[in-house]
Amino acid sequence: MVVMRGINDEEVLDFAAMTLDRPYAVRFIEYMPTLQADNWRNLSVSGSEILERIGKRYELLPYGSQELAGPSRNFKIKGSAGSIGIITPISGHFCSDCNRIRVTSAGMAKGCLLSGDGMDLKPLLRLGDEKRLREALRQIVAGKPDRHGLDDNNKELQPFAMSRVGG
Repeated sequence: MVVMRGINDEEVLDFAAMTLDRPYAVRFIEYMPTLQADNWRNLSVSGSEILERIGKRYELLPYGSQELAGPSRNFKIKGSAGSIGIITPISGHFCSDCNRIRVTSAGMAKGCLLSGDGMDLKPLLRLGDEKRLREALRQIVAGKPDRHGLDDNNKELQPFAMSRVGG
């Protein structure tokens, strides 16, 4: 759930409650202004505020990171079947530890969601050369930035809709 103030932030406790009886892993993600709206900070709810809201209703316990959890900091509501994760791209920069790459529906692989750069994987996939594909993916991972520029008011970022990149 991408939490946005005034849009869906009143649903945080409902989503957290989904983990009580079911083994769901619910992730709460800080809003990232991929469309570069001027008022994006007004929409952003920090990970610490999300945890504070949940913690007022439920007792939260730290929960070890699973292999595929990526940048999520994980918690469990005491006695729950599932878990809660907090992903903080704005308030808790994790770029240097990010283990994600994105492949768009058009076959462009990106080492960073916010990067304008990408590598077209379609030619490599057509060749069927797994070794070259693996090398290309390693190159993308090696070129991942240490930091994104969202919190620096970086005007070089090109606005884009998340549906074009995948989330």
